[in-house]
Amino acid sequence: MDRSFYLRLSAVVLAIVAASLALWPSMEAVGAGPAPEWVQSVFPGRISPGLDIQGGLRLMYEVEVDEYIRDRRDRYSEQMVRELGALLGVYDNDEIDSITREQLRDVGARVTVQRVGRRGVRLVFVEASDKDVFDNQWLREKFPDLRRSGDDGNSINLTMREDRLEELRQRAVEQAVRTIADRVDALGIKEATVMGRESDIIVEVPGATEEDFNTIRAIIARTARLEFKVLDDEASFLGDIPQEELDAANIERSIERASAGEARPNVAVPFLIARGEPCAADDDDCVGVRQRLKAYIESLEVPDDHQVIMSRLDAADDQADRDNDDEEAWRTYYVYRTTDVTGEDVEDALVSFDPNEGNRPVVSIQFNSAGASKFEDMTGRNVKRRMAIVLDDVAESAPVIQTRIGGGRCQITLGNMSDYNALLADANELVVVLRAGALPAPLRPANEQLIGPTLGRDSVQQGAKGAVIGVVLVLIFMAIYYQVAGLIADVMVTLNLLFLLSIMAALEATLTLPGVAAIALTVGMAVDANVLITERIREELRQGKSTRSAVDQGFKRAFWSVFDSQLTTFIAGVVLFQYGTGPIKGFAVMLMIGIVTSLFTGIFCSKVMFDWVVRGLKVERLRVG
Repeated sequence: MDRSFYLRLSAVVLAIVAASLALWPSMEAVGAGPAPEWVQSVFPGRISPGLDIQGGLRLMYEVEVDEYIRDRRDRYSEQMVRELGALLGVYDNDEIDSITREQLRDVGARVTVQRVGRRGVRLVFVEASDKDVFDNQWLREKFPDLRRSGDDGNSINLTMREDRLEELRQRAVEQAVRTIADRVDALGIKEATVMGRESDIIVEVPGATEEDFNTIRAIIARTARLEFKVLDDEASFLGDIPQEELDAANIERSIERASAGEARPNVAVPFLIARGEPCAADDDDCVGVRQRLKAYIESLEVPDDHQVIMSRLDAADDQADRDNDDEEAWRTYYVYRTTDVTGEDVEDALVSFDPNEGNRPVVSIQFNSAGASKFEDMTGRNVKRRMAIVLDDVAESAPVIQTRIGGGRCQITLGNMSDYNALLADANELVVVLRAGALPAPLRPANEQLIGPTLGRDSVQQGAKGAVIGVVLVLIFMAIYYQVAGLIADVMVTLNLLFLLSIMAALEATLTLPGVAAIALTVGMAVDANVLITERIREELRQGKSTRSAVDQGFKRAFWSVFDSQLTTFIAGVVLFQYGTGPIKGFAVMLMIGIVTSLFTGIFCSKVMFDWVVRGLKVERLRVG
């Protein structure tokens, strides 16, 4: 026996030992003894049964891509105000990121940016000379997603480019898939799958219980759009609404004292309130207090540069005398629409405890370098003004900015809940979604269900039983028909299954019914490789060659036949993975892994075993059937 044989034999033995240890933790579920702690620490991967085998949670959402496009249009309109100020010479280009409210008012005195429909923007210039400064080349450089669609007097109409809309829709779905996958990973659910299909997103969590259902669903679907907006407490917009209009909508108006800047530390600020009893969980026809106030706000003609947002009015802050303490109340804030700091500027978030509020849970956020600079500039320009911390279009709080805030840190207070555990749970959920990032657009539930195994436990057991019987029959046939060579082929099939399952465990793969089918197909391909090699060895022996020479020539001449057949199947697996979805991709992955292990066992390991038989045992007459 030469040195190369011992090196190859050592490689095979090490591969078998490593594969066995990697698979050991996953085999505990089928009756194997518990793996030692050192094995579990070195090989932490597990094979998890898929949704179709053990059941679990299946969620399907539709991404509201039109909202994503409208939101992008809104951001363009806000950015355009700043860019137009530089174009008209109100300030220099290098001042765009640090302009003041007074400079924005100067821009607004010369041009108004209006939102039209879901995709349009209209620029209305006061002077025709300012309109002449507007250049199409400038538009293409600054806003490539917009095009000039027409002029009307001193107005210019802009719309989203049709050739960019489909790209934006696809980008919204891809970003939503990545965000949801990050949130699922943050929950520690490694066996979950997240996939996009046109404008739909499908999330499957095998093994999820009914207890996990609401938590997972709430975290996945939460938009978590975080914005910091300055209140315009000097405006009288809400105070100018006719009282009879408010009475007809069952909306109240109240007055509060607030600081509107260093020059006006105590002004009277009007705001709206909606009160009422919460809707019962089984009352689908009930219109909640929040929905009623939201519907009324949407009916108002709010100036384009402002926005009316809502906030839950806690009982501690509501001074009204009410007969029913169980009713809920929502209020409004009148804010500037433009925001300099958003959730995209957040680098990290964590739950902390505020000693000034009885150690109640709060969410502390750390901005990245760019966000810290913008937050410091924004707070410095608005000292002694209120700033609303807006999460998903709802103001969580509106503290007064006492001084310029540096250091890139901020704290979010989540209302005045009396239930400490509920407040802590909400804070933890918010940390998960802030770390993963905001969804690009809201999700609309299409199908949410907690299901059992797709084919039922009996069907799964029968399928597994059929696969085992099929493999055993193949092994028996090979041993009887090809004798010694058949026994070697049987050993290679067993090793092939060992290596395949160990790779699945290392990758923490999920075993689905299509994956089981791929494993069964892999067994057939592994046998096929050994059949080709054995038949070639048989031909060499018939030609009168020695056993050693027949084995060497059999492997050498059968190699390309085996390799070509496996390669063509591998290409088919690549195509299935590229264009397939969900279960088909799972089948393709298992198929490609099986091809790699089949080549390793059928060519490398099999050659080592044949060499051991003909050289180590010095068999003069090899029985190959």
